[in-house]
Amino acid sequence: MDKNKRFNPYVSVDAEEEIVISGIAGRFPNSNNIKEYQENIFNKMDLGSDDHQRWTNYIYEMPPRIGKINNIQKLDAGFFNIPASEAHVLDPGIRMLLEHTYEAIIDAGVNPA
Repeated sequence: MDKNKRFNPYVSVDAEEEIVISGIAGRFPNSNNIKEYQENIFNKMDLGSDDHQRWTNYIYEMPPRIGKINNIQKLDAGFFNIPASEAHVLDPGIRMLLEHTYEAIIDAGVNPA
């Protein structure tokens, strides 16, 4: 590698190449989807909580109020063809990734069936 070349984390895109973001999905504190989040923000809802049932408040430097995602333990394992024994131990981040990917595909107007 050339010592004079610096690492560039950004990929240059040729002007002739097109990038399309056609579907979006997400979950946010006390909001199950982007539309609900938008409505909560516009209505100036307090999306934080001082309920520490998920994490105990004696954890080092735990803020007094936190934003929590709803229903992180739920997953339609049959829909994603995942055995119940595996779904039970699946990381919540992976569960949400599966759901959000599917929701973004639907939002893009694609029928994955």
